[in-house]
Amino acid sequence: MERKLELIEKMETKGMSVAQAAEAISFDPKILGLYLVKDAYPVPKRILDKLEGALAN
Repeated sequence: MERKLELIEKMETKGMSVAQAAEAISFDPKILGLYLVKDAYPVPKRILDKLEGALAN
């Protein structure tokens, strides 16, 4: 969960919306939006990896 929150904070810092993040990783924005709620629900590692890569650019 900690990694998920860190990525959400990075997105907020960069001003990246969920829709922009979804487009960057070629993922459904509605599903990504559900994953990126600040809660304890886990996000699949592959999604976090792709999102982390998109935020690194």
